[in-house]
Amino acid sequence: MSSTRRYINIEDKEPPEVWLRRAEELTQQLMELDFQDERKSLIKANRIWSDSEFKTWLQSVSHNKCWYSEAKEIYSDYDVDHFRPKFRAKQCDGGEREGYWWLAFDWKNYRISGTIGNRPHSDENDGIVGKADYFPLKDGCSPAICGSDLRDEIIYLLDPTDPDDPPLLTFDETGHSQPAVADEDTFDYKRAKVTIQILHLNYRLLVDERKKIWNKCNMLLSKAQNIMRQSRSATRKAELKFVFKELREMGCEEAELSSTARAFLQGCGEVWARDLI
Repeated sequence: MSSTRRYINIEDKEPPEVWLRRAEELTQQLMELDFQDERKSLIKANRIWSDSEFKTWLQSVSHNKCWYSEAKEIYSDYDVDHFRPKFRAKQCDGGEREGYWWLAFDWKNYRISGTIGNRPHSDENDGIVGKADYFPLKDGCSPAICGSDLRDEIIYLLDPTDPDDPPLLTFDETGHSQPAVADEDTFDYKRAKVTIQILHLNYRLLVDERKKIWNKCNMLLSKAQNIMRQSRSATRKAELKFVFKELREMGCEEAELSSTARAFLQGCGEVWARDLI
């Protein structure tokens, strides 16, 4: 399966050294505390994930785009989301369990998120959406505890830092996000549906912007096809080269909502269009 969603590679990255040392010190202090209230107080008193220099560094990893939606926050602040929530973790049905307190200062547990996807609010149907404390596990899966291997958890939310997860979401001509897997009985399909719902990835304004990108790609595709049907003069070749350049730029890693352009190019039926990405 080819990927349209962007994978955020953090494996070869490292935060500023001063911040990292402080995070390690705080984690060691956490480990020495025996009671949940003490740990909670320590975490609340040391919100180092909000440090401006560190937050700017996190944003640079994704070219200043939300790691979940690929949208850019131009006139508001991003949230630094704890992918595995620090205080409590909620299932899809609202059931709760203890959070992943030992990961509170672990930068690899952080995700840059727009507020629409991260904070609880009402959607267009008056349902409550927004990740907040949600971190559902598959029924029957045992939650990780301090010291256990997180990879043993079977999680619902698609993780942008896991290379296997981004390909499970794609986009259509209406601008909506949807599962890339067609079989509704598969767990991959259910993961995609839960992720779309919890992160509000079909937020109206986000859908509108994706649709604009899809329509522009379609216009450029038609323009390229028309040029190809004409005689191959130097002028026509230059025009075609310019169209290809525009399409490449829309699908490049730095572009906002580039995954929508990539979904279009992969699904348009033209081999040359797929080759652009």
